[in-house]
Amino acid sequence: MGRTFEISGTSLSLVLYAFQLVAILLALVFVAFPFDNSANVVLGLLFGVVALAMVLGVWRRATGRDGGSHLGTAADITYDPFADPGQAAKDRWEKAVRRLPGGDDDRD
Repeated sequence: MGRTFEISGTSLSLVLYAFQLVAILLALVFVAFPFDNSANVVLGLLFGVVALAMVLGVWRRATGRDGGSHLGTAADITYDPFADPGQAAKDRWEKAVRRLPGGDDDRD
């Protein structure tokens, strides 16, 4: 019979990060490695810093230290409740529910 193959979102994102890191490291090796002039040294430093930032980002995400700002939250810079009428209605509904007795009024 057929077996199902499931990949979680977290593991898929880690695989994507790994492929990106390999691509950056290959670019570092094949493009900037012959350090025969100053432009290649600067390019090598740039690729090295980008690779280090990618490793640091994967480590922060894997350990849960990424700050918790994700798409669709108020910390998202693309969050615009007026662009989506459904989102604006949801925000008004949440405010109304928070105003009910026993609700939390601190978030207005």
